[in-house]
Amino acid sequence: MAVRIYLVREGALSVGRTTHELAQETVSPDEGLVVTEFINFLTATSEKHHPTGVVPRFNQGRAAGCVDAEFTVPADLPSDLRVGLFATAATYSARIRFAHASTTSDKDKDVRGMSIKVAGVHGENLTPGVTTQDFVLNSHPVMMVGASADFLDLLQAVEAGGAREIAFFARHPRAAGIALSSRQHHTSHLDIPYWSTTPYLFGAGRAVKYYTRPLSTAPTPVPDPLTDHYLRDRLVAHLAGKEAVFELMVQVQTDAKDQPIEDASVEWKERDSPYRSVARIRIPQQAVGGEAGDTACERMTFNPWNALVDHRPLGNYNRARKSIYQAMAAFRGQRA
Repeated sequence: MAVRIYLVREGALSVGRTTHELAQETVSPDEGLVVTEFINFLTATSEKHHPTGVVPRFNQGRAAGCVDAEFTVPADLPSDLRVGLFATAATYSARIRFAHASTTSDKDKDVRGMSIKVAGVHGENLTPGVTTQDFVLNSHPVMMVGASADFLDLLQAVEAGGAREIAFFARHPRAAGIALSSRQHHTSHLDIPYWSTTPYLFGAGRAVKYYTRPLSTAPTPVPDPLTDHYLRDRLVAHLAGKEAVFELMVQVQTDAKDQPIEDASVEWKERDSPYRSVARIRIPQQAVGGEAGDTACERMTFNPWNALVDHRPLGNYNRARKSIYQAMAAFRGQRA
């Protein structure tokens, strides 16, 4: 098969070949088929489990709460970090959704999510007509499996259960280890760090992963006994009395082999590329929830392709997300 190389504005894209250039994507020829199968699977599974009423997100489906925030790009960023959203010092309004990956009770260990929607962002957006920059992050630095095709296989195996699920983890023992380490009883959504797990452009020819860490006071212990909603209760109680602050950081890709674009199960080690601060996220004291607030929270949608061109999502997970998130948001909207 002939190898085709495409230049995509700020980053290179190759089809059918692996290279070791920074910010280089490698596209599998069957990605379109995988995305179609993914959407069909998620739609059918959602209809099966939720034949009536509101359809939750297939990932991070149960929200702990949505909160208002301020997203501030400081004036003293080094010149090499002044890219896209971070080019000019400014404070933006933002909305953040904290959620759980798959469980229906806080008594169960799980991965937590932090999705950030920064509003009023000017410049060429990858989604026409959109003026937000979205960040989608998880409480573990890597995905269970490296590629979207494997993730679909995982979801199908878990849905089938039994021998098929056992066989999947027998074939992917590393995924089983990541699953065990990533699922935790966390003390609070405001106490823990979050990772993008997937890479993004950061200007021409440069890739980064995003990371947020809390700058608030020391965490409280995990409650004993656990309750079904202790994480939501702690989010509500914390913000009823004081603010919370996070720092948004980037980790620049410095080695294309050890820090792959296409394998989201590989952690980019901090010793190889330290995190660098690019913004501060302040969540002011506020009331969280209520019927109207929870309804608005449920209706929110996030997509990493709501982004400035300088911050284009990279890798097969993100390429799949573009169509999957749009399709599932439309599907959920029909049942809202």
